[in-house]
Formats: sequence, C-alpha cells, structure tokens
Amino acid sequence: MKVRSLLVLGAQYGDEGKGKIVDLLVERAQVGTVVRFNGGANAGHTIVLEDGRFALHQVPSGILHPQVLNLIGAGVALDPIRLVDEIGELRRRGVDCQNLRISDRAHLVMPWHRVLDGHLGARLGTTSRGIGPCYEDRAARVGLRVGDLVDSRGRVDLEHFAERVREVGAWKNRLLTRVHGLDPLDLDQIVSECTEAAGTFAGQVADLCGVLEERAASGHPVLYEGAQGALLDVDWGTYPYVTSSSCSLGGCAVGLGMDPAPDLRLGVVKAYSTRVGEGPFPGELGDGARVRQHGALPPGTPLPQPDPALRQAALAGDEEAMGRWLRLAGAEFGTTTGRPRRTGWLDLVALRHALRISGLNALAITKLDVLDGIPTLRIVVGYEIRGRQTTSMPSRVRDLAEARPLYEELPGWSCLGAATCFEELPSQAQAYVRRLAELSGVPVRVLSIGSRRSQSLFLPEQD
Repeated sequence: MKVRSLLVLGAQYGDEGKGKIVDLLVERAQVGTVVRFNGGANAGHTIVLEDGRFALHQVPSGILHPQVLNLIGAGVALDPIRLVDEIGELRRRGVDCQNLRISDRAHLVMPWHRVLDGHLGARLGTTSRGIGPCYEDRAARVGLRVGDLVDSRGRVDLEHFAERVREVGAWKNRLLTRVHGLDPLDLDQIVSECTEAAGTFAGQVADLCGVLEERAASGHPVLYEGAQGALLDVDWGTYPYVTSSSCSLGGCAVGLGMDPAPDLRLGVVKAYSTRVGEGPFPGELGDGARVRQHGALPPGTPLPQPDPALRQAALAGDEEAMGRWLRLAGAEFGTTTGRPRRTGWLDLVALRHALRISGLNALAITKLDVLDGIPTLRIVVGYEIRGRQTTSMPSRVRDLAEARPLYEELPGWSCLGAATCFEELPSQAQAYVRRLAELSGVPVRVLSIGSRRSQSLFLPEQD
C-alpha cells in the first residue's frame, strides 16, 4: 500500500473498530506518524494482539509500534489524570510511550468538566468524561490548555497553572453551588493532582505544528486518526444527539492547524450498525430504551454468551432477540463505559452521508464474522418518512426519528472460517461485501473477520 498520507474516520456512530484498522495500516503502509486530532477520553479504541487486548482512550492507536511517532493534536480534549493512568497501564504491559508527543494547544479536561457532564449529560447519554463542557469552555474562551500546565521548556508551570485554576475554578464553584446545588471543588487539590500528573508527560509536550510539518516532509506516511464517528459530528451528525467535536476531514484540519490532504481517506464501518445512548436509529433491532435493562458490564466482567433459545428466537424473526444476539456475538459493550450498545442492520443511507461529508474514498469493514450463522441479512437502502421515500439522510432529527427503514435482503453464510484472502470467503460473504461497495460508491480495501490483528484481509485497490 503506497500512499503519502491516510485518514481513518468512523463512518457510523462510533465504536466501528478504528483502533484495529489504524494498527493494521501502520504496518501495511509503513506509517511513520499517527496523529489523533479530536475527541478525548470518551473514545475507546481497542487493539487485540496474540498476547492480549489493549484499550486506548487518548493515546493514538500507533503507540504499540515503537518506531512510530504518536501525536495528540490541539483538537483533542485532554484529561491529564486519565492520560497518566493510560500511560501507566501501557508501561506496565511493556509499552514505554516514549514515542508520544502532546500539543501544548490541546484543551484540558478539568474536574469541574467531569462533574458538570455527569450532572447534565444523562439526557444525551454522554460518557460523563467531561468532553462536552471542556469544548464549551474552549468556545467561551475560558478554557485551560496544556500550555497553561507545562511551559515552553517542558517543565510543569506550577505558579501559572495555580493562578489559572483559582481564577476559573472560583467561577466554576459558584456555578456548581448556586446554579446546580452541588458541592464546591477543592481548587488546591486540583492544582496538586494535575501538576503531579503533568510530571509524567511534561517533557513530551510541544508545539506540534513544526513537528508535524517535518514528519509530513520526511517521506514516511502520516496517518490521521479520528475519534467517534461521522454520525456523531457536532455539525453533520444527528444533532443534538452528537459528540462535541468535529469527526470529519474538516475537523482533522482544524484540530491540527494544517491541511492534511490525505491520499487514502478510509471510512471504518461495521458489517452491521450500533449506537450508544439516545438518538434516532433507523434499522434498530428491538427497543433502544430496553437495551439498558441488560446493564453495563463492569471492567473485567466476562461477556455473557448467546444461548440456544436466544438464537432460535432471533432466527424465527424476533427483532429484539436478533439485536441481543448481535450485541453478545459482537461484544457490543463500551470500551470506555461498559454500556450495552443498541444494534441494528447496516444503514447505507447514513453511510453515504458519512462518506460525502469527509470525501472518503474507501471502506474498511469490521466484524464481518459477527454475522456468521444468520441465514438472511438486511441492509437499509432508503427511508420512508411520512409516506415519502428518500435515499438521503435528513438534516432534521425529528424527521429521522420518524424514518421507517426500507430494506434489501441478501443471503447469509454459515462461517467465514480462517480465510487468508477475499476469494477464500464464502460466496455469500463476498457478495455481501461487493454489494456494500456498489451501494456506497467506494471500494472496500480492508476486511476484519475476527478481533485479532491477524484476522484481517486487504483487498486489491481495483476491487
């Protein structure tokens, strides 16, 4: 795969498997730099190797490759406490993270952001990681940035940071106590905790504009990694049920301070659809409100397995049972929160919208193996809204909420097996992939047929 630069974006509602795809492309395209440009600790990018599973949140997905420089861009909402926890866990597992750099322009997620998010974010189903309130403060020009915590010589700037925390924190405490009836935060404790955390990464903070320019000119491909998914984009997603950053190619340019102009613009999409939290979801299997009854899984909890009765009900046409089957077979529980994801059939109307807003020119399809054993598969190819049919994504969320999906059915397959190339897949699986390429208008370049790095297929460019 010979390209100068690559963009990897989620083309659904997040959770598409972007981490695995980035990890794969680093090797295949001989990537020298991976840059994360948006989102924050609300992201959950998972990489499964032969020796275990790595769950990443703020650290870019190229971190497991020591020869690759990993950059956290200015568009990221950075939680310093959680970043240190993530770096510590990686180091305990043999990843030293010396190949990580952090933009001094990235905004800091502060404790008051997490408190406000937990208090106010339930309606939208946020992760309570403080991302939305952090971006609100950025827009209001009252946010704190990494450069307030670490000076230009890579040292913790205690005096300046303490002054900024007391200035902004006094106002935030009045907001917490007088408006929301919550307890005030201990500002001295915040200063102590954040400056202690900064001691772990202060020497890796830099103005990344020059670093990225040099890396882009070095001849080694640069990979731009997005968080969340296009349908959660603050401008082009299912507003207001969206994240607080731009998940598109435009967000990449803003988050990095340069025009990336990537050659390969890859949209990552599951072979079916999932969504977390509130918001309309055409093609959903079952009642989204009832999904919460299955409960979140605490970290380390083994995933329950689909039982024969559930499978039988799903194959008999029970949509809720089919939704539960996909959720269990696909391990559809949040990397960050453990929350169960809503599941549904793949939506080509929404996918074409995602491709258009970022000019994506190829697809990576993940979790194709989860569809094993389903005799008839469905694809959403259009909507009917108040008696009128459309193949375009409506901009008004109230219209999308009334959309009745129009389906195309395709035959399923029994088992993908241990295929090592596209031609070794069952003919029905090949037909499914080809139909997705035909309906989306872009070629499929990568297929994931299992959770491990080795369970991946690269398709020739002409396909």
